[in-house]
Parts: sequence; structure tokens; C-alpha cells
Amino acid sequence: MTRLRYPLPLLLILLLAVSCNGKYDPATPLFGGEIGIPFRNGVECLGEEAQPVPGDSVYVSPTGNDSHSGGTAAAPLGTLAYALCNLRPGQTLYVLPGRYRESVVMGIFGDQDMPITIRGVLEGGRRPVLDGESTRTMGIALVESTNIVVENLEFRGYTDEGLYILAGSNFTIRDNLFAANGRASIDPDADGEGFGVNVEGASQVLIENNEAARNGPNAERWQAFTLGTGINTFELRDSVVRGNYVHDTTGGGILVEDGTNVLVEDNRIENNELDANGDYWDGGIWVDGGQHITLRGNVITGNHGPGITMSDEEAGYPASSFGYIVEDNVISGNLVGVFVWNWGQCPAPENAVRFVDNQIEGNAEDDAWCEEWMCGVEQACE
Repeated sequence: MTRLRYPLPLLLILLLAVSCNGKYDPATPLFGGEIGIPFRNGVECLGEEAQPVPGDSVYVSPTGNDSHSGGTAAAPLGTLAYALCNLRPGQTLYVLPGRYRESVVMGIFGDQDMPITIRGVLEGGRRPVLDGESTRTMGIALVESTNIVVENLEFRGYTDEGLYILAGSNFTIRDNLFAANGRASIDPDADGEGFGVNVEGASQVLIENNEAARNGPNAERWQAFTLGTGINTFELRDSVVRGNYVHDTTGGGILVEDGTNVLVEDNRIENNELDANGDYWDGGIWVDGGQHITLRGNVITGNHGPGITMSDEEAGYPASSFGYIVEDNVISGNLVGVFVWNWGQCPAPENAVRFVDNQIEGNAEDDAWCEEWMCGVEQACE
């Protein structure tokens, strides 16, 4: 389970001190990055320091050069860092085919009136690849930013997550591939977990039609009871997670922790490993805490553990953890169908969790499993 890495007031103070295009030295402490999040082998920048390329379209290519104009596909910039750090609202960055061995942390970019779009250009149906080479922390981080679209990119081989969003609002994450990320997280607050995409403390987020495959911690961390998540969210608000395919994660498919007004619909969640070396605490889709969460029309099959887990980890009900609706889902072929815990009664109170027209059958051990308390009577779990 993840938590915000910094309280937002402190984060804002840290953001105000950032310098554009400053490189992080891996020999310095992990929190050496001036934006205030730990990362290695990347570049960080602040939106107010951008020096945008003229025009509405910007192009970047691994075969380009940062001395080029960047305004046409024939004269592209050469690095993602230079291109991303110099975008302004209203521009679209076209990421041309190829492999980008980079990591970029962006602070306070965008505004509500015009989007910044970061769009991969397909070649033969293949997306441009952002490659962490198992040494970079995340492909792109968007911190306290707004109105940004990220689409048609492949994020591969980052130690913590492919894409990281911290705070801010109005993001669209669409048609991306997140593959083999999160194997060896360096973030001391993440407890060794790793993610395909990780969104914390943000609102008005659309996560749509992405594929997250083979993300999560390495075998050594799994043996130490650690699981990751394909699509991880914490304190997500007024958002939609729709039409994604999450599979073969060492950990859960989709996590909605302490969310408010979140719709999770029409996702396919398959073949994820939910056994943390003997401890089943995750789910194909896991909802923990928060309020007004709807799971609708998802197909959840073949997971080694619960297809859906719903919990009140903080033992906060009835003040929190209520208003879950689970409807029209197919939950079959998992170890357990639905696992519900920590509402102090079984079944959970109807105003906490309501089930409508689901197909829950053919799960190996049980279709339904409920525990009144998981960590002691009226006790929160750590």
C-alpha cells in the first residue's frame, strides 16, 4: 500500500526551489532531487522555466538534435528531457519512433485552458519506447501539474514505475504500454513495491485503454512478502479507470486506495500473482478505504488470489469506507472470487458494499470470503 511521499504544503515549497534541466547525481542521497521526489539517473525541470519551441507542434527523435528547431518531423529535437522541459500549454509533443533511454521529472506544468499532449507516433503498430534499463526510477513524473495527456508510449524497465503522477488535476493516460517496471524500487516510502503506472493525490484523471504487463517487484522482494500493482492509485478523486488490460503482475491489477468518486469499468484483469509468498492481501482489483467507488463490467479471471478485494484497512467505517458498488462484473477462475474484510461484520453492511448482477463462479477455493476483522477487533492494519 502506498502513501503520498510528501504532505502537499511541503511539496509546494520544494517545487518552488526547482531548477530546470538539473541533473541528479546518483551518489547524492535519494532525496537530492529539488522537486522533492526520489529518483536516479534523470532530469528534472519546472514549467515556469520552460523556453518553448515556436508553434503548436514539437517533434523529438533519438536521431534528432537539441540544436534543431524541433518544429517539424524533419528537424526534431534529440532528447525527451529537452523537449518535455520546454513545452507550454497548447503544444503537442510528437515522440517519433525509437528508444529513449531517459527519465524526466516535471514540476508545475500546464494550465486548465489548454492541454499539453505527449503523443507517441506509431511505426508498424509499435509505440516509441521509454527505456529505464533497470537503472532509472521512472520514465516520466508529473508533479503538481494539470491538463496533460500522455498517449501511445511504451514505458519499460524503470525501477519504480513507468509513469508517476503526484497531485494536480485533469490528466489523460491513454493507449500506453507499461511493461516490466517496478522490479527494484528505490523509494523508501514504497516498501519495495513497484508499479506500471502510479497516481497519487490527483483528481479528474482518465486512465483508459492501457496495457500493464509483468510489472511489480523482483523475486527477492516477492519472497519478502512484497507485491506491486499494474495500475496503482492513492487518494484519487473524480476519476475513471476504463478499458485497461492488466496481466501477469507480481501483485494486483488495479488498486483504488482512499479514493473518492472513482469509476473502474470494463477492464480485463488476468493472471496476476496475488500471493505474497503465502500471504494473500491483494486483489485483481483492490478497493481499500475511500467512498463512492463503482466497479462495473470488469472481467477478472485466472488470478492467483482474490479476483476482487474490498477492505477498510484503517477500520474507519462508518465515517469512511462506504458507498462501494460492484455490478455486472465477471469474476471466475481465480483462487477466490471476492474477499471482503474489516467492516466488523460479515457480510459487510449494505451501505458499505452493494453487489448487483455479477457473475461470480468457478473460483478454485471459494466464490466469497469475508473476515470481520483482519488485524484485531476494531484495529487498523499496518
